[in-house]
Amino acid sequence: MAQYTISGQPTITATRHEVPIPSPGLNDVLIKVIATDSNPKDWKASQSHDVAHGINQGDDIAGTIHRVGSNVYEYASGDRVAAFHRMFTPHGSYAEYAITPASTTFKLTPTISFEEGATMPLAVMTAALALYQHLGLPVPWVTNSEAMNTPVLIFRGASAVGSFALKVAKHLGLNPTTTVAGKASTSSNSSTQQHIIDYRAGNVVANILAALDGRTLGHAFNAISSKGSGHIDMVDPPSSNPFTTTSESPKDWSFPTNVTFSRTFVRSAYGTAHLYRSEAEAKKDEDFEYVFYRYMGKVLAEAN
Repeated sequence: MAQYTISGQPTITATRHEVPIPSPGLNDVLIKVIATDSNPKDWKASQSHDVAHGINQGDDIAGTIHRVGSNVYEYASGDRVAAFHRMFTPHGSYAEYAITPASTTFKLTPTISFEEGATMPLAVMTAALALYQHLGLPVPWVTNSEAMNTPVLIFRGASAVGSFALKVAKHLGLNPTTTVAGKASTSSNSSTQQHIIDYRAGNVVANILAALDGRTLGHAFNAISSKGSGHIDMVDPPSSNPFTTTSESPKDWSFPTNVTFSRTFVRSAYGTAHLYRSEAEAKKDEDFEYVFYRYMGKVLAEAN
């Protein structure tokens, strides 16, 4: 089969290789790749690699099941699926065939294109981990009217992760506020009818406070960390609230004592701990990932 590896030294280069079709592990599936996606971490990860050590870094997969591991019972050959490849491991999606855990795979209905399916796995799971596991919002299959009426601030709502965070929040029935830039306001508004704030117009804090209309900000998620967007203390009143971000905050940022900071890193969906996620927390994220991907497949089927 054909496989591409990406290297960043001396310049970004994609190199084609002919390699054998890999075999799935006991709990894995082998997918015939129809469409794939790219994320910022893909080119970032390749920056330190030369051509001889390029990596197949594709993690968003959409295609059909070709073969399954002996412990896999949910999928069969020919099933239309999307999946989240285990990051920084072999057999990514920049190839004709890719391997992914069965647990991070979900079915696609015929009404959802493979191109659409390939946009979902990593970005949706990042948004879901942020809202549910880090901010502690109620999962959609549990009723909690008090939590659903708590305002949520989503920075960078027009980004891939931010856009999916808005969709997840809307599905849950939350009333988030997002800050977006210029023309991107249109795409964000198509996802949900919540407050849209153009941060390029200035007066961001005043506009956020006006959107809150006297309510206490309960949760905040920064889908893209940059410049002053992490300074939640400019908006947040003196109460205890969680704040999570997808990137590590600059060392000169300091959060007030009433704000609980965490970093959402999607690798914890595999049960892998990191600086902001303990082994026990990552194991819970892994269990959540298993349930949420299957719930997402159900929602996609019902919506079409």
